[in-house]
Amino acid sequence: MARLIASDGGVRGVDVATPRGTYKYNPDRKGVINVDNPNHARQMKSEGFFEASLMGPTLNENLGYTCMECGFGSWFSKCSRCGTDNSKTLRDGE
Repeated sequence: MARLIASDGGVRGVDVATPRGTYKYNPDRKGVINVDNPNHARQMKSEGFFEASLMGPTLNENLGYTCMECGFGSWFSKCSRCGTDNSKTLRDGE
């Protein structure tokens, strides 16, 4: 299953062309669209949708915190995996 997010946060639904007509996908409360069909996911990606990350911010993003002990990415300064306080490692673009 693919978890896709629209590049525009205002998307309220997506119609995907199928041999039998169209199939409608609606985002959940967080804006994530769960797609079971790989062909539908491929069509949506070609239109600008991207895969949702399950790990939070990555090292090359400018937002969030990266734990200095275990490397976990998060929006919170205290690591939820190991409990380390990472308040001085904020990635704010500096």
